[in-house]
Amino acid sequence: MRRRITGSALFGFGLLCLLLAGALVWIVVPSQRKVPLDLIPPDVVVQAENATFVQAQVLPDGTPQIAVQTAPLRSTTGIKPDFQAAAGLIGDLADNTLIWNVYHATDRADTMQPINRSESRVALDRVSGAAVDWDGQCHSETQGEPCTAGNAEFTGQLYLFPFGTEKRTYRYWDSTLHQALPIRFRAEENYNDLPTYRFQQQIPSQPVAMDSESLSGLLGFLAPGATTGTVNYQAVRTLWVEPETGAIVGYREQQRRELVPDIGAPVVIFDADLTYDQATLEAVRDEAAGGRTLLILLGFWVPLGLLVLGLALTICGVLLVRSARGQQAPAPEAETEPAPVP
Repeated sequence: MRRRITGSALFGFGLLCLLLAGALVWIVVPSQRKVPLDLIPPDVVVQAENATFVQAQVLPDGTPQIAVQTAPLRSTTGIKPDFQAAAGLIGDLADNTLIWNVYHATDRADTMQPINRSESRVALDRVSGAAVDWDGQCHSETQGEPCTAGNAEFTGQLYLFPFGTEKRTYRYWDSTLHQALPIRFRAEENYNDLPTYRFQQQIPSQPVAMDSESLSGLLGFLAPGATTGTVNYQAVRTLWVEPETGAIVGYREQQRRELVPDIGAPVVIFDADLTYDQATLEAVRDEAAGGRTLLILLGFWVPLGLLVLGLALTICGVLLVRSARGQQAPAPEAETEPAPVP
């Protein structure tokens, strides 16, 4: 009797372990492969030790000046999630979308003089990390002026890659050309103490659009005598992505811009090799490592352990129940000779 009870208990516990393993693989882990709505990403800082750039400033006598400078640059990206706007989304976007307010500030690292400011508002899919169609998207590069909803159409990957990033070509947003361009998988590499996929985006030299007032200002200071011109832009971006979480744990951008006037030689107005600073490397590594460990544990090792334990317990339970039945089977009655007939 005791063996039968023990065997039944082991069999039931084994089935429970198998059910838990299935629930982890098909229910729990897929629910974890979404960016949390309450996630506040760390500030990201890229820096260049020896950059060439155009700096506009006002001299002590009040005269404006635009000149090409060489100095270290520091660019900070801060993200503030808009939880209220995300909660108010309806239809396919509801519960599947992040709304992020993104702020960029580029400064001279030696004097902390401001070089550029911009503000964006973007909607991202919680699983793929890509921008989604939303009428609130916007972008502004005028300091003090908030961006106007609907004046931008972000597409492709911007700040995240998908959970379970694959070895394939994605489309990554270029803020200068205002479009998503191919970024190709190149290799598997160990970077920042994590296994990563290295992607690279190459943008050949090409003219970029610039408003007439800004172009005239550049020509007036940097190419006197020129009446017109273009600005040529080229860039190479290299990203190291932790594939389980889709976190960008390493970043390098080599960007160059030239002012090409109709008279005179071209003038380099931007040339920088930008990479994450040490504080950013540590912050994104720790965040990605924690998410990676959790996903691998819940998605592989814990279900595997539960599967093995469940199979062992169910087999043991069946064997115990069968042995208990064998012991309780009644012994066959002894044959007796028939009584003599009188």
